[in-house]
Formats: sequence, C-alpha cells, structure tokens
Amino acid sequence: MRKSIFFKIFAGYLVVTVTLAALILDFTYVIVSSHYERVTADNLAKIGIPLRQALTPLLVDGTAGALNTAVREYDRQLGLRITVIDTAGKVLADSEADAASLENHRDRPEVLRALTGAVGESKRYSTTLDEDMLYVALPVEIRGRTAAVLRLSMPLTHISEILKILRTRLIELTLLIILLSLVVSALFSHLLSTPIRALSKASRKVASGDFSVRVSPRTHDEIRDLTESFNLMTQRLESTFSELSGRNEELESIISSMTEGLLVIDTEGKILLFNMGAQKIIATEKILGRYYWELLRSPGLNTLIDEGSDRPASGEIELTGRHFLCIITPLASRKAKVLLLHDLTDMKQIERVKKDLVANVSHELKTPLTAIKGFTETLLEAADTKSAEYLQIIKRHTDRLISMVNELLLLSELEGTPQIIHEDVDLQELITNVIAVYDPLIRGKGLDLAASCSPVTIKGDPFKLEQLLTNLIDNALKYTEKGMISVNAEPKEGNVVITVKDTGVGIPREHLGRIFERFYVVDKSRSRSMGGTGLGLSIAKHIAALHGGRIEVVSTPYVGSTFTVILPLSG
Repeated sequence: MRKSIFFKIFAGYLVVTVTLAALILDFTYVIVSSHYERVTADNLAKIGIPLRQALTPLLVDGTAGALNTAVREYDRQLGLRITVIDTAGKVLADSEADAASLENHRDRPEVLRALTGAVGESKRYSTTLDEDMLYVALPVEIRGRTAAVLRLSMPLTHISEILKILRTRLIELTLLIILLSLVVSALFSHLLSTPIRALSKASRKVASGDFSVRVSPRTHDEIRDLTESFNLMTQRLESTFSELSGRNEELESIISSMTEGLLVIDTEGKILLFNMGAQKIIATEKILGRYYWELLRSPGLNTLIDEGSDRPASGEIELTGRHFLCIITPLASRKAKVLLLHDLTDMKQIERVKKDLVANVSHELKTPLTAIKGFTETLLEAADTKSAEYLQIIKRHTDRLISMVNELLLLSELEGTPQIIHEDVDLQELITNVIAVYDPLIRGKGLDLAASCSPVTIKGDPFKLEQLLTNLIDNALKYTEKGMISVNAEPKEGNVVITVKDTGVGIPREHLGRIFERFYVVDKSRSRSMGGTGLGLSIAKHIAALHGGRIEVVSTPYVGSTFTVILPLSG
C-alpha cells in the first residue's frame, strides 16, 4: 500500500510526541511519588524526635503498662501507629496490637538500621494491618547507648489517593499536550508535504514529456531552493529537448536524402536504424529489428563488421551482384555500429571500360608505332645531316610512345587478372643481375652505387620482381644528379625488406600521396626530358601487391628518397 508523505511525516510526529509524553508522564509520576514518600518519611522522623524524648522516661522505669498506655494515647492524637522494640527485637509496646502477640522485629530493615544509631526507613506490606505501610525507626539512647527502637508507621493509602489524583491530572494534561502537538504536526506536515506533492505532480508531467510545467515557490527555505532548481531544470530540459528535436529532424532529413545505404546495428547484429538507400539495396519491407545477416548475405561483410568492433574498417564487398564500398564505424558508446554502403558498380564498370579502352588503344598503337620507328631508322641511314636531326627527334618520341604503350599494356595486365608464376627466386642473384645492367649508367652519371643483400629465397614471379626493381632503380637514376644510390635487401619478421635509397631532388610532402598513380609525375618538364611516362611507380606498386606485399616511401626535398618494398617470404 502506497503511503503519502503527509502520512509519513504526521505518523513520525505522532510516534515521537506519544513516546515523549509517555516518558514524561512516567518520569513525573515517579519523581512526585518519590518526593511524597520522602516528605512523609521526613515528617515521621521529625514527629518521632519529641515522641522519643517523651517515652524515654517510661522505658527507664520499665513499666510496660504505662508504656502501652502512652503509645496508644499518642496514636489517638497523631493518627500514627507507634511501636517500641527492644534491642533483641521484642515488641515492648504497640499502639494498634497486643505486644505479646507480635513476632520478633529484629530482622526488620528499619529496626536493624536504627540499632546502628541511625534513622531507618522501609516501605512494605504489613500482614498485621493488611496494607502497605511506611516505617520510620529512631534509636532510643539511654545512658549513651541504644536501649530500644521507636518505630512510627503510617499506611500509604492517603499517599496513593493523592498520587492517583495527581496521575489523573497528569494524564489529562498529557493528552491535551498530545492533542495540541498533533494539530501542530498536522499543520506542519501539510505545509511541508504540499510543495513536495506539487513537485511530484510536476515531475510526472515532465516524465510524460510536458517540459512547460512550472512550480510556484511558496516558502522561503530549502524547499524554495528545490522548487527554483526544478523550474530551472525543466526550462533547460525544454530548451535542450527542442534543440535535440531540431537536430534529430535535420539528421533524419540528411539520412533520408543520402543515396548511400545506411544501417545502424547493435552488438548482437540487430538493425536499429536504416534509410531508404539501405531499403533499396535490401529490397524488403521489414528491416527494423532483424539481424543484418538475414538480409545481407556476404562473408566479406561479416569479416568487416568483426574488424569494426573497436575501430573503423572499410573494404569492398559484393551484394546481389553489385559492388559496394562498405565503411564500418563503431559509435563512441561501443554499443552499436554504423554501416555505410556506397554502390561502386557503375564506377567499376566505367573503370573496366576505361582499362579496356586503354588496353585496346595501346594495342592498336603498338603496330603503327613500330612501323614508324622502322621507317625512321631506314631513313636515317640515307639522310643528310639536317634531315637526320629531325629524324632523330621523331625516333626519340616514337621510342617514348612505344615505351608508354608497352607499360600501359603491362599495367592493364596487372590491373586485370594477371598470370603470375610462383617459383623460388634467389633475391641476391636477382638484385645482382639488375645492378649489373644499371651499374654503367650509374657510374657514367658520376654517382656512387652501394648494394648489399642477405642470401634469401622467396616465392614469386622472377620477371615481374625484376621489373619492380628495374622501375625503382630507374626512377632513382632519373632524379639523382649527385651523391649515391643504394640497394639493400634483408629478411625481417617473416618478410624480406628491399630498400632503394637515393640522394636526389626528393619529393615534396604534398605529392607523396599520389606518386603511385598512373601518369602522375612531380616534375613534368624533368620527366619529359628524361623520357619518363609516369607509369613506373604504379607498375611497381601493382607487382608488389600481386606478391602480397606493399611499397612505402619516405622523402625529403633536396635530401633524397627511400622506397621500401616489403614482401612476404612465403610468397
């Protein structure tokens, strides 16, 4: 059962008030009762002093009859029971009973106390009078020693009646105080719970999405501070929610307008969000809440999603006969991933047509260029000096075109489905052969040549690997005017690392990302004058990739360049 805060506060005050009232009532009653008994005992002791002086002569004379008569007369006057007891505990006289019939009183606490010379007090039930009695005993000294005990007693009936009246009055007063306290508690609980109920009601409205609710502060205490903080919070929530709603609408518009397919999946692979582009790719109505592998069947996609668990990953995949660039990005919370599918099918088709065109044109150009070169060489044999100069220019440009056509045909082959031979290649012997070809050219240019290669054998195509080294050394030779060229090869961590280093003009930082593109040259005038085609590094990159390796470059302008080829030893 749900209890309101008013009930809890009121009940708390009720428990505290009743408990305190009961404790105060009991404490007061005990104190007053003890006080009355104490006062009565003191009065009895004061009465006993002159009475003791009056009875002492009778004790000296030893007249029992006179003593009994005297105590009875004093009982009639004072309304007190008077008993005289000797040191052995024998009752010598009693104002309300026959002394001879009474038992020995030596063991009575008040008597024992009086025999020591002090005033003894005791409260107990009297079997003789059949009621509670208060006893006060005084020692009676004769000739400097205690000769007897004078005991005064009175029933506690009248004290009980007084205490009963007092208890009644205390209870009435306590109930009045409790009633007034409960009225004050109810008022205070109402004042305290009202703003809290208002805050609770407003909080439920905020939870339901109504951020316009406000609570009016009614007090000047901490609850007012809480109310003002609540109003400030709801104001900020309203502003933040409005801003988030606007951004969410913008994001939905952006996602809807994207031509790429977009999917958001959780850690289990369930689709949380998708756009129209993704729906076109999947070609089904029900997407939300389903697992991505039910709709997109691709081993490559599964691998990419696994790789993209804690870092971005990308790669090309094939879905429903079309090619896509898939980019996986994990969200910051690591509880979801974003899949972006960019359709590359048309681009792949255009690229394929482009490659076919280049290959076909190159193939068609090769025959007439060979004929032009042949006829030019024939004409050179019978030409005069002036004609020979022009024919040499034609021949040089024809050679450059033939070289470009041959490299284009080779590049088209490498970019397609090339045939590669996998056989053992002695890398030391391969490098030695290539160096032997370029040694005269390097020395003729005034450059130093350094080569070192550890004995190592790899699996690969010896002709294509020779082309790779030839292109890198040829590139270093073209762009180095002084200094040296070095070629090194050594096994390292399951790979063979080949470096071709020069002290040439170097490559500016802004060109490093594009030097492996076909036809891209840093210094076009220098490349043209040296017969460069801009295809050598692109061919080298494809050959390295064909062998499962890669090429890296580090270069500083006017200091030199270092090309590093990393190939797996296993081929």
